Amino acid sequence: MTKPELRKIRLRFVILAVVIAACAIVSNLHITSVGGEYEYPLEDYAGYKAAELKLSTEPANLAQIAEVRDGPNGIPIAVIKGKEPGEGMLLVQAENEGGMSMLSVFSNHTVFVDGINFNGWETLPISVAICLLTAGVLCVWAVLSLRSRAWYGYEMAAYTGGAIFFLVESCVFLWLMASGSARTFMDFALAVTDLADQFVLLSLVPMAMVSAFVCMSNVALIRHEGLRPVNLLGIGMSVVWALACLAIFFMNRAIIDVLDLNVAIALGAIDSALAIGVSFGLCLFAGTCACALGASRHTPAFPRDYLVILGCGLKSDGTPTPLLAGRVDAALAYAEAQEAVGLGSPTFVPSGGQGPDERWPEAESMRQYLVGKGVPDERILLEDKSVNTRQNLALSAQVIEGAGATSMPRIAFATTNYHVFRGYVYAHDAGLAAEGISAPTKLYFWPNAFLREFLGLLAARWLPIALAYVAVASLYLGSEYALLLAG
Repeated sequence: MTKPELRKIRLRFVILAVVIAACAIVSNLHITSVGGEYEYPLEDYAGYKAAELKLSTEPANLAQIAEVRDGPNGIPIAVIKGKEPGEGMLLVQAENEGGMSMLSVFSNHTVFVDGINFNGWETLPISVAICLLTAGVLCVWAVLSLRSRAWYGYEMAAYTGGAIFFLVESCVFLWLMASGSARTFMDFALAVTDLADQFVLLSLVPMAMVSAFVCMSNVALIRHEGLRPVNLLGIGMSVVWALACLAIFFMNRAIIDVLDLNVAIALGAIDSALAIGVSFGLCLFAGTCACALGASRHTPAFPRDYLVILGCGLKSDGTPTPLLAGRVDAALAYAEAQEAVGLGSPTFVPSGGQGPDERWPEAESMRQYLVGKGVPDERILLEDKSVNTRQNLALSAQVIEGAGATSMPRIAFATTNYHVFRGYVYAHDAGLAAEGISAPTKLYFWPNAFLREFLGLLAARWLPIALAYVAVASLYLGSEYALLLAG
């Protein structure tokens, strides 16, 4: 896959912008067309006949009481039409009692009573569901396009996480409409504000199990590999997740007891922002795990012209460690399988420089290992300058090019299973349309690798992730604000 092909996938999301704009316009037109005449049930006056009630507005030019009629269940209904934009009161006078409600009329003559009630609001959840469903379908479309080209990496992880998040959200909105749970705008706003909190609540048990497993794997990793900051990722992320959940819980408790509206709005905004962040983050993490597993299980199609073997350290005597030997063995097994079906013998490209505590470059150690397995020297190209995975692939590309390779050589790289995803990322950065060959290793490496790639995703694709977060947060915060004003 090339950069232009990636741009084509991203350009598909122009469809989403068109859908959002269309839904916004249709919703506004519908609300404007029917919102100017609002049917307001006078529930406090159940049992009164419409003729027994006297209604007026203050100021008088704010709205017109078009009609007061008897509704179902003995509840009178007032039909209110907006006249001039502004805010005031709707006054109701019965025989021995009276009351008032907040009344707002906007420039499009939409009538709001008590902050949130207005005709035509039903278009909003439909529009939101359409937009979320479109976002989810486009993400699935992008994932399938990338997977068909074996383009594993941060792009696919981001789209996979987005697909999970947006499809779950759209399904909840569709369920709200189908079940009749959102009968009023207040019901709808309440349901929206609860969505992220409910997502976090439902994820508590599985995430607690995942956190426990990740922490145990970190303990095993530290015992085998030593105490380093990178080996504490699982424990650190588990602590961050637990603190975020506690903050959400205490925010929810605090909102109940707050009397000041501005403070309640601020707490509600923080609560929603945290809950959305945790929910969206969990979906992106799930997407990263799914893509990392998919990358490790994918087998490149035959034939391949070059097999790059990524280095990872030597023993004190200069021979490959079991981890590195596993990578070389995986490349050898692939080459033998390719030869067995009559598609030629690939050239091996051992990649790795010499560390400060190593007798010679990792590439040279791998060359000796390959020769010992019967591979002739003429089928081996050394890349012995790199010091990390990014350089492994970038410098290997230069070595392959320098060897007179065709403009589009067919390349695969061999590395440990948990490291294949990272290999795809750096191969793409180096301009290589390479695919990964997976070598098995211990299970305790996996959780930390997942978390490392998740953090890498956030760093590499922060802008589109931030834009998606802001778009969803705007929906939640708008509903939170409307609900608090109504309350």
